[in-house]
Amino acid sequence: MADPGPFYAYKETRLNLDPATEHSTISIRLPAHGARNTQKRSQVIEDIPIAEDDDSFRLKHLATAASIYHRTSDSFPRSYLWRVLEGGTVLSIRTIDVSKVVATDDANLTLRLTLPSPIQPGCIAFSDSKDHDVLSAFVYTESKHIITLSLRPDFFRKPASTEDNVGDWCKSYASATFSFKHPHRLVALSANELLFSNHDGSLLKLDRISGGDGKFFQNAFCAVLTSLRSRLERDTLQPRGLWVDAKTNDFFIPSRQHQIS
Repeated sequence: MADPGPFYAYKETRLNLDPATEHSTISIRLPAHGARNTQKRSQVIEDIPIAEDDDSFRLKHLATAASIYHRTSDSFPRSYLWRVLEGGTVLSIRTIDVSKVVATDDANLTLRLTLPSPIQPGCIAFSDSKDHDVLSAFVYTESKHIITLSLRPDFFRKPASTEDNVGDWCKSYASATFSFKHPHRLVALSANELLFSNHDGSLLKLDRISGGDGKFFQNAFCAVLTSLRSRLERDTLQPRGLWVDAKTNDFFIPSRQHQIS
């Protein structure tokens, strides 16, 4: 019997970073913390100009961080590519689905969000809402603010859906804890739970206020890793699905498949 050959369960698809259509990039300047939401913030549809030199090309087109987030629901759009550009001051988000449901509008727009302060490396997280068709994006900036973006599918379909309403879907929060804690990594446990790994080895969990939009969070716990490990050894937290590797000091949440180092 002839060898059928290897079975390939996945097919590689090239990802094109160029805009899907002309004039499909929406440039939005996010408000600074405490700014009045009544201030008009125009949305400009533009194409990124061609770089004049290597430094300009590297700044505007080469990402310092990037990844793909797949929503857990089957709603379209489902897959999103995010990239950090221009020294951490710009967050670019676009959809990259290779298929869609018939009779569903295309989602070809790219959101190019200019933040009031550079993004702290390693501090971007996404989560899918269980109750609404909304993608939640969480960004921690060097100005010690958490920016919460509630992105609806229409934002990637209709340019008018993001006009003059930035204050409705972009919220900023400043925690007093960040005055003496310095986040190293951010993970979204859910659309309402954030977990920070800090440079001193401590962990900080923030819960979004019930029914809130990201303007207010509350501290759920703040623990030092060494103290947490000793508690785990007494099996006080293991039923919750927490485990700390004693060799690497990595923090695991097996049930949610997260690791913070």
